[in-house]
Amino acid sequence: MKRKALSTFGLIMNSLNIQTVSLSRALHVDASLISKWKTGDRPLSEKSVYFEDIVDYFLKESKKQGHRPLTETLMNLYPHIDLSDDSQIALLLRQALLGTPSYESSTEQRILHDGARSVPTAVFEGNAGKRAAILKLLDYAEAMTVPGTLIFINSEEYDWFLEDPAFSLQFTERIIGLLKRGFHSKFVIYYSDFKEHFLHFFNACSPLIFHRNVEWFFYEYYDESILNVSFFIVNQAVSLLSLSGDRTASTTMIFTDNSVVLGHEVLANHVLSKCAPLFSNFAPSQIADIVNDISHARRSDAFYSYLPAPAFISVNQALLKEVLENNSIDEENTRKCLELNNQLWEATSCYFSKNSPKKSPFIHIFQLEELTNRVKQKSFTSNSLTLLGGKSVNIRSSQYAQVLLNLADGLLKHNNMQIVLVSQKDSISLPAINCWCQKNSWLVQMDGEGFRSSEEISIVNTAAATLERCVRRVPPERREKEAVRQYLLDLANELKE
Repeated sequence: MKRKALSTFGLIMNSLNIQTVSLSRALHVDASLISKWKTGDRPLSEKSVYFEDIVDYFLKESKKQGHRPLTETLMNLYPHIDLSDDSQIALLLRQALLGTPSYESSTEQRILHDGARSVPTAVFEGNAGKRAAILKLLDYAEAMTVPGTLIFINSEEYDWFLEDPAFSLQFTERIIGLLKRGFHSKFVIYYSDFKEHFLHFFNACSPLIFHRNVEWFFYEYYDESILNVSFFIVNQAVSLLSLSGDRTASTTMIFTDNSVVLGHEVLANHVLSKCAPLFSNFAPSQIADIVNDISHARRSDAFYSYLPAPAFISVNQALLKEVLENNSIDEENTRKCLELNNQLWEATSCYFSKNSPKKSPFIHIFQLEELTNRVKQKSFTSNSLTLLGGKSVNIRSSQYAQVLLNLADGLLKHNNMQIVLVSQKDSISLPAINCWCQKNSWLVQMDGEGFRSSEEISIVNTAAATLERCVRRVPPERREKEAVRQYLLDLANELKE
């Protein structure tokens, strides 16, 4: 049996864990009437003889639970209203049960139909109008007193986002600002055969693609349709519904009626259920599983690592043992780090094997300023070993010097190995992440919370293409082998002085 969407009445009943039979007994009405209120088949009116009894019953049940479930539900419905004062709860509960929006749209268009309620909405035309509506959605989110969730499902591959670079930058920065406040966001990408389009999208908003508070989903195998439908939703309070006949002709409508927004959210969640996640999240303890999967790939396409400085989890085992011992890492975590180190060497051994007929590029991209800042410090923290060792792991100057010398030696030994030093002054748009990427195979990201990986070919190769373009744009003196090798030797000598 198909499950119907809940009305705000039903949503509040569920949040308070009120059973249909319990409420029907309290009101002395048939349970079927309660069910119709729950699904919205019969709207609840303020003129109903049961309305005040329902409000009293909900408030009584809410008080037993300290008002927390009801408050959280109301704040989802009306995120911009401060509910720190309990006297506001009853007022907002009545408003929610009646499906009344918390504010009126600046432009109202009422569609009147027999048996239907009139719903206020604001209408925007074209891609410029869609961008204006999105900005209003962001205004609303920024005014919220408690962080919420934003959903972006766009069936046109975000054309409206890409055609205006100034808007792309503003949108990304404002979403990042919301994420810093604790907001969560979900984006759905529809793929077409035009993969270059996704590369443009990646470059325009890469900080969002790699942000931990953003979930990315993709849907690839879809037939091109005459009519495209998109949803943009913040919490259960405001939704944008966009209808378009092609890439430019569109109508976008803003809805603040709770029952309509809830219906849109049900449809949005249905779309999300049909999509695949772009990334899989892993805790630090699960990194061995990721490396094991990488090892089984057995491909040797171009390999890129993009890091602030060399990752100490991948240095030679003798040096790794010394670092772990100096930092008093316990026996179990030491064993795990050494096993992982061995797995990493095995996973990349095909790039340096004498038996390999064709050796693909193996490229380290380091951030110049971060690389040199570590030279000025007597010791610094290794992010990879801290994440895996269970405590802060510090690196001594002599140990850092040894890694730089080993890298310089590798450049001399292996023709396919390259080290590129990218500077903040290069004006190259790259995300502030640590990542490893093998073209046509996989992508792994590391941050302070753990790891994210993806084997979805479009995001993997888009990341690889972005890093490849980065390499080409770096000045020759910071990517040509001999110049970089001499620079690493000079840094190592400076550390020894």
